[in-house]
Amino acid sequence: MTDRPILRLPNARAAPRLTGAPANIPSPRPTGRQAQGARFREHFDRLEQALGGDDAEVVLRQDPAGIAPERALVFVTAVPIARFIPAAEAIGLEVFSEVDLDDYELDEHLLDRNPELANPTLYATMPSEDVLNRIRRLWRAYQNNEAAKRGDAPWWNLFDMLAELRPWGPQDRFNDRTREELNNRLPFDDDEEVRLELEIWPTRNSETRRRWRTDTEVRVSALGGRVISRSSISEAGFIYEAFLIGMAAGSVRAMLANPFAPGGLASLDGLQFVLPQTIAQSLPTQSDPDDQAQLGVLEPFDDRDPLRAILLDGTPIAAHQMLDGGIVIEDVHNLVPNSVVADRLHATTMASLILRGDVRADGKPVRDSRLLSIPVLVDVNQDTLSPDDRLFVDVIHVALTRAFLGDAPLAPDGFVVNFSIGIRSAHFTGLISSLARLLDWWSDAYGVLFIVSVGNVGSDLTIPGVNSLEFEDATLDQRAELVEAAKRMARHQRTLLAPSEALNVISVGAANLDLAEPHGAPRPNEIEIERGDGVMPAISSAFGLGPFRSMKPDFLHVGGEHVVRMMPGADGLNLRVVSHSNRTGLFVASTGQGTDAIARARGTSCANALTTRAHLNAAAALTQEGGPFAGLELPRRDLALLTRALSVNSSRWPISAYNLYDRERAPNPRKHLQAKEEVARYFGHGALNELLMQESPDAGATLVGLGTVRKDQALIFDLPLPSSMSGERLARSMWVTLAWFSPVEPALAKYRLAALEAVASNHDDGEDDPKDKGWSMDLKSGHLDEKMIKRGTVWSRRLVKNRVHVPEFDDGDSLPIRVQCRDASGGGLDPNEDIRFAIAVTLEVEAESEFDIHQEIRDELIVRVRQGE
Repeated sequence: MTDRPILRLPNARAAPRLTGAPANIPSPRPTGRQAQGARFREHFDRLEQALGGDDAEVVLRQDPAGIAPERALVFVTAVPIARFIPAAEAIGLEVFSEVDLDDYELDEHLLDRNPELANPTLYATMPSEDVLNRIRRLWRAYQNNEAAKRGDAPWWNLFDMLAELRPWGPQDRFNDRTREELNNRLPFDDDEEVRLELEIWPTRNSETRRRWRTDTEVRVSALGGRVISRSSISEAGFIYEAFLIGMAAGSVRAMLANPFAPGGLASLDGLQFVLPQTIAQSLPTQSDPDDQAQLGVLEPFDDRDPLRAILLDGTPIAAHQMLDGGIVIEDVHNLVPNSVVADRLHATTMASLILRGDVRADGKPVRDSRLLSIPVLVDVNQDTLSPDDRLFVDVIHVALTRAFLGDAPLAPDGFVVNFSIGIRSAHFTGLISSLARLLDWWSDAYGVLFIVSVGNVGSDLTIPGVNSLEFEDATLDQRAELVEAAKRMARHQRTLLAPSEALNVISVGAANLDLAEPHGAPRPNEIEIERGDGVMPAISSAFGLGPFRSMKPDFLHVGGEHVVRMMPGADGLNLRVVSHSNRTGLFVASTGQGTDAIARARGTSCANALTTRAHLNAAAALTQEGGPFAGLELPRRDLALLTRALSVNSSRWPISAYNLYDRERAPNPRKHLQAKEEVARYFGHGALNELLMQESPDAGATLVGLGTVRKDQALIFDLPLPSSMSGERLARSMWVTLAWFSPVEPALAKYRLAALEAVASNHDDGEDDPKDKGWSMDLKSGHLDEKMIKRGTVWSRRLVKNRVHVPEFDDGDSLPIRVQCRDASGGGLDPNEDIRFAIAVTLEVEAESEFDIHQEIRDELIVRVRQGE
């Protein structure tokens, strides 16, 4: 028990949501119906002719590139069309996806003014013959200058802003990056089998999906391929239909060369995507066993502790002295016999860091918890990969179902899943992967918190135009500048690895830090690349931003100090991370001789495992004696949200992040938002401070609370204000963090449905109070811009103020924190859906203050409880 426990906010009171003034954003103006008619007359004339005949479907299907019933139809518009999806569904048209097209070039003649306001959007639909008839009639009425009938206005807007009308084609089924990856995997031998994944359109009509499955199997067989595995997941909010197939390399090569070939795989109507096989991997991070590092006497695990964490990885060595008694392995997929014991490096490392932390710096058992391991990868030949005969999305879904659902779930007390797995070559480019969507759905549906590593970039970082002698002779500042410039040039190859782009998860990057001293001095060709101004992201750590420019990674955590070696390259100097060095890194359990072997490890997986450990320890602190929920059995969702809020709330930008911000902003001081976003790509909300997840800071107090809101509702939490701060010139700061699991809708471009925010207002008239802009203590926003913190499913704002102004308030006053919910999707959020959330608030004053605001707030909370407030 700590002397400065985290405190519990008083129960919230209901309040209306403050709406504020709507943004006045002008819209681009189209050129008119006549011009649009000229552009798309051919499409609709052909529909008129075919639909007026006796066998329209046969006629329309004669052209494989034409519009036809039950062939995916794409509308591309110059701007998003408000409420188009409900208008489409009103005529029976199912909209599968709404996608913002960042790199789409509009025809210049489409817009005659304000072209900079264009925001191209793609709608992928699947019309029946009857629906095509209805679209044809709507178009005719639009062209005849008829007024839109009730509910048809979105269609008129669509026709006004229509940039493209075409069937979903091969260019959609595999994009340039997919083509590149498929080409990279093709063997020279045309007869050798290549494995692909085929994703079927996720229609809610089960009969249509069944027919498309059959069509796909027939086409694959006709092309000489074979179906290896299939998956059919149909849940409210998540539909996944996919095949894992094998095809001759020559057939795949022919498809890439001529994707529009009639009868080819890429022309299959029911097919949404053709993808390279998902290869999930956890790269080995261990050095050779360290003979000098010996285990001392370790405190044993308590076998009565619940299984609160789930490890999805390879197979750990459960009998290792550091893990024995703390881990339970359930071989749901029968993969353990396929994993070679000597190769079980990664899962053993993860289990070791979750259960013991760095064994040299810590070594204590994780608090009130044990670990359930469900192997989903196979350890063989010094590698850890997903099984090659199964769809990985299905592997994960089955594992989670066994862990949490059914009459006898394996981990009924579990709330956090450690997912230190990345998908090979699946760097985030804007499209949210099926695996990320699965994790988002599980979080919302069942309250599961996924801790996901952002991934390690295995390729060298190239410093162009520099050789090793020049780089070695440069100062640390000069080296760091070259590294920053090289990262910026290579950012598109070093983005987040799937599924770390998921919105409801915590995505963790690695800080280049050790928890124990290094062994010896650097070896020849090993080089320092950091300025020495504090915590820095590891050179191999992938970086963000995430979907919709959301904050990714969420934060950095200790990932082991990376040893970097200089290697000559054709275009300059290559910097390579030495993965097996035992000079630096975190001390972990190893697969060496005996059950007490130790090695050193590093990487984003290590940071991820330590983050999982931090969440388990924080959960224990919440319910221990003196904690804010002492003696209570909190449900899974509440533990997940509380610890998620605390982890982000406990992250701080280090001095190196502020220095990077200054350098980014220097060329153009007005571009402060772009500079902050650039820093957030690497640091997110900052570097995690584990201790602040478990107790209040030395010169402050942390309070947490829980609540449930619905669309357009709000709750007010009253934070007692310490009377000692009134009238005092004290430097002060406040963190306010909200965490929730948003419902998601893959069909919407605005994938996240629920958005929460906190405002300081005690007024119930729907108006903001200007006096509350300083949160009653004359505070102002800190380093993160308000636009940035609104994009994900964590909202975290820092407010700061120096001693210039003095806040004034009376004894017993409170700071009202209004938590409110809005529909972030433009109509997708059900007004009857409950959104559970957690709030964490930290109030701090300068360290040398003679006042103990923690004790003051604690005493005031006790008084209010006694008074029944």
